Amino acid sequence: MKYAVLSDIHGNLEALSAVMERLNAERIDRYLCLGDVVGYGADPAACLERLEACGAVTVGGNHDVACVGKLGLDWFHDTARAALEWTREQLSFAELDGLRRLPLTATEGPLTLVHGTLTHPERFEYLVDFAQAVEMLERCRTLMCLLGHTHVPLFIEYDRPQRRIVRVLTVAEELRDVAVQGDPATRRYLVNPGSVGQPRDGDPRASVAIIDTDQRRVAVERVPYDVAAAQRKIRQAGLPAFLADRLAIGR
Repeated sequence: MKYAVLSDIHGNLEALSAVMERLNAERIDRYLCLGDVVGYGADPAACLERLEACGAVTVGGNHDVACVGKLGLDWFHDTARAALEWTREQLSFAELDGLRRLPLTATEGPLTLVHGTLTHPERFEYLVDFAQAVEMLERCRTLMCLLGHTHVPLFIEYDRPQRRIVRVLTVAEELRDVAVQGDPATRRYLVNPGSVGQPRDGDPRASVAIIDTDQRRVAVERVPYDVAAAQRKIRQAGLPAFLADRLAIGR
């Protein structure tokens, strides 16, 4: 199976469209989304529609659930809160109901999906240290755990019998083609595909992961898109200018 893994689209239709066009060159069997489809960007409804059209398996992110009142807006800083209030007004009842129904975790074949950490998915914690990663991978019951939320790509390989992390990859060049050759009985893998719509690793290009379970490879790809068009839409919608400005620097 070949999976496309997207996360943190954040209403950025230009980025999502560029990623989908790139993925058309691959024989993708299944699309997976790790949450935060909406929030920040100017096209939340169109992004939801694109994911529905490709039958993506999607879990809820903090912005998704906040849109439907399942997470308080006081959890967010002022800029994000303003964007969420605007986003709510743009979505239909059916679209909001779809967000309401999103699970916080899902399993698809050998992959477990979550937005924040698997330990406490409802808290939307950021993965910030190796102790969290070990706890997640001990808890994970599939070969790989896929997570988003940080907007930064990451690959971790974990040896369960030794309770030891044996490989960590964060550099773009290293993430372009990663072999997953460890014994599935003893290894676990954590993959963050980075963000489609609002990267925060200093690279403004959209980020997406392709996982080929037959070839046992993971590739995180960067896709250029029309940043200026996405910025223009944000400003025209009356959303905070900071949300447009940051797209150009990937921060």
